[in-house]
Amino acid sequence: MGEKIFPVISTGGVETENPIWLAPLAGVTTRAFRDFHRRMGAGLTHTEMISATGLLYKNKKTFKMIGDSSEPEPTVVQLFGPSAPEIVRAAEAALRIKRFDAIEINMACPMPKVTKKCGGASLLSNPDEAAMMVAGLKPLGPPVWVKLRKTLEGSRHIGTINFCKKMRDAGADLLIIHGRTPAQRYEGESDKEAVISAAREFPGLVAATGDFFTPGDAEFYLNGGCVAVLAARGVIKDALLIPRTLHALGRAVDGKLIDPSVPDRADMLLAAGMDAKSRDGERHAIVMIKRLMAGMFKGSRGVSELKRTVASSGDWPSLEDALLRFAENRR
Repeated sequence: MGEKIFPVISTGGVETENPIWLAPLAGVTTRAFRDFHRRMGAGLTHTEMISATGLLYKNKKTFKMIGDSSEPEPTVVQLFGPSAPEIVRAAEAALRIKRFDAIEINMACPMPKVTKKCGGASLLSNPDEAAMMVAGLKPLGPPVWVKLRKTLEGSRHIGTINFCKKMRDAGADLLIIHGRTPAQRYEGESDKEAVISAAREFPGLVAATGDFFTPGDAEFYLNGGCVAVLAARGVIKDALLIPRTLHALGRAVDGKLIDPSVPDRADMLLAAGMDAKSRDGERHAIVMIKRLMAGMFKGSRGVSELKRTVASSGDWPSLEDALLRFAENRR
C-alpha cells in the first residue's frame, strides 16, 4: 500500500498539514529548534515570545528572533506588549521582515518580568485593552490569534469563557488556551477539562496547550473538540513526541522518526546542533543540544555517562566528539 495522503486542514485561517504544532517557548524556539521539529513533523511552528517594545526600539537581538523570509511556512509570530498601539506597530515592523501566517498575542505568560509591564497574563484582568489589541491587528491582514490561560471569575477577572467571547467578538481567529491559571505558573496540573469546555463553547476556534507529554494527551484534546494541540515542554522531555503522536493519530510520518536507532538519534541531534551553530553561534548550539539530549536518549544504555560528559563540555568539538563516540559504540 502507498503512503496515506491527508488533506491540508485550515485552522484559525491558516492551512496546516496536521494539528500537532510546536508552541512558542521563550529562549527555546529559535529558528534551528523550529526547523528540527518541522523535520519531526510539526504542522506549524511559532517564534519565541517577542517583545513589542524591543521591536519598536529596534533592539538587534529582538529583531533576530523574527527570522527571515527563507523560513518554511506556516510560521506564526507571537508578540507581547502593554497596549494596543504598541502591539500593532510591532506587528507592522515584524511583517516588513517576513509575511507570517498569523499574528499571535501572548496573554498567557505569568512571569513577573512580563506581567509587571502590563503584558502577558496581566491582560486577562484588562479585557478591554486585550480586545483593542485584537481589533487593531485585524486590518493588517494575517489571522489574529490569542494565547491565554484559564482564568477564574472574580473581582479582576471575567472568567475564561467570557474572556474568550470578548476576544472572539473583537475578531480573534483562534484561541490557544492553557489550562493553568496565571497563579499556578508552571506548577500543578493543567486543567484539560477547562480547555475542552471552551472548545465546545466555541467550535472550531480553540486550540489546546498544557501538559501534552504523550500521544494520549493530544488525542484527549482533539477528541474533546480542540482543533489543534501545541507541544511545549513535552518536546524537551521527548524530542520525538511529535512524530510519535502523529503515528498514534494514524497520520503518515517517516517511519525512521518513530523509533530511530541510537546512532540515528545522535546524527539528528548533531545536524540540529550544526544548524544552530551556523545561525546563532556555538554557545546556543551547545545549550540546545544539552536541552534535547536527555529526552532523545532516555533509557539508552550508557546515557548517564554521556550526560555527565556533555555537561562538562564547554565547546562544540568536545560535545560533538562525545556524541559521535556514544553513537559509534552502539552501531
